[in-house]
Formats: sequence, structure tokens, C-alpha cells
Amino acid sequence: ALSLPGGPGHGDTDGPISLDVADGAPDPQRTKAAIDHLHQKILKITEQIKIEQEARDDNVAEYLKLANNADKQQASRIKQVFEKKNQKSAQTIAQLHKKLEHYRRRLKEIEQNGPSRQPKDVLRDMQQGLKDVGAH
Repeated sequence: ALSLPGGPGHGDTDGPISLDVADGAPDPQRTKAAIDHLHQKILKITEQIKIEQEARDDNVAEYLKLANNADKQQASRIKQVFEKKNQKSAQTIAQLHKKLEHYRRRLKEIEQNGPSRQPKDVLRDMQQGLKDVGAH
């Protein structure tokens, strides 16, 4: 991600350029679109977690079935394969949960403060502000 000095996390009033009140106000349509978009992402991630958990459960059931009918040598190999699959599955689920939490935090932030402005929008507004200052 591109990070500009005085970028995210800093208020619009940090610099000598002041923005019109309308520019600083959250756009209700944009806020709703951002919220809807995040809801879709949350649903998608939740579904992915469910699918991955079902796959993990199927893997456990298959392991138990195979291990029951195997001799010692086979059982050892089956266990190795199972543990590798199970570890990968747990890692995937953990990553998905992390992503889900990120989306939930972002959603809460947008619901409270509106969507953050895109850097290009901030730059465009600053450029317009400079033009306005130069014209007077």
C-alpha cells in the first residue's frame, strides 16, 4: 500500500489547507455502499470458514476410519498425512478468522465514522483548494 506523509490516521485539518465542510462530511450513499460491500465480504469469508471446517471434520472422520483398519506401519503413515492436512486446514481457518475480524473492525469503523477518503480524493480536494487560494 502506498503511504503518504500525513496519510491515514491523520485528520484532514493537519495541514495549512482547510477543506469545505461539505468535503469533510461523509456521503451517506458512499457509506451505505461501503457497508454493503463489507457485509458481502463478511458473508463470503464466513462461508469459506464453514467450508474449511467441514473439510477438516471430513478429514478427521476419514483418518479415524482409515486408522482403525490399518496395521502399525500404515497407521503411522496415515497419521503423518492426516496431521499435515489438519495443520494446513487449521492454518487456513486461522487466516480466514483473522480476515473476518479485520472486516468486522472495518465495518464498525465505517458505521461509526463513514468510509475513509481515498488518497486520490484527498489529493484532488487539496489541489482544488490550492487553485482556489491562488485565484484569490
